[in-house]
Amino acid sequence: MTKTFKIAAATSLLLACACTAQASEPYVGLGVGAFNLGSGVTKKAVAGGYLQLGDDFSEYLGGEVRIGTTGKSGEELTLQPRMKIEYYGAAYLKPKYQFNDQWMGYALLGIATLRSSYSETGLAVQKKTRTGYAYGLGVQYRLADEYSIGLEYSHMLSKPKTNATAIKTNFQGLEASSLSLSAKYHF
Repeated sequence: MTKTFKIAAATSLLLACACTAQASEPYVGLGVGAFNLGSGVTKKAVAGGYLQLGDDFSEYLGGEVRIGTTGKSGEELTLQPRMKIEYYGAAYLKPKYQFNDQWMGYALLGIATLRSSYSETGLAVQKKTRTGYAYGLGVQYRLADEYSIGLEYSHMLSKPKTNATAIKTNFQGLEASSLSLSAKYHF
């Protein structure tokens, strides 16, 4: 037992030293893009945006939290269903690789909660909150020490299990994929 404790303590100390080798680099940013909302029956594209708060706390790993929303699909006086993400929150681990001084590639692995709504003409608006996995891939270009821009694909939650009849009275929530551009300020 003491040998295991010594190995764990030495490993923790080594990781702590490795993480402090690079200074923490917190950032804040805004992202906008096209979100593809899926209800399990249909998919619709809408515009959306998010606020991101993150920290690149080591050379190869960072973390990020996002909050965002989307516009509504469909038009009010048509037979098309209307879907919207009222809000979402996501927390990611961010494995990353620095190609050179300007370019960085990264992955996002985490969890997201979406509050979504669904309505059809003549039926009441239904709302549902779901939590599940989230992932993505992106690239970032450093414009200056404090500023960067990025392009990213991300996905939140699995496809809801429903059909065209059941969704009218028993909405199961949405899944969302997005292609977005972001701008960040690094402290």
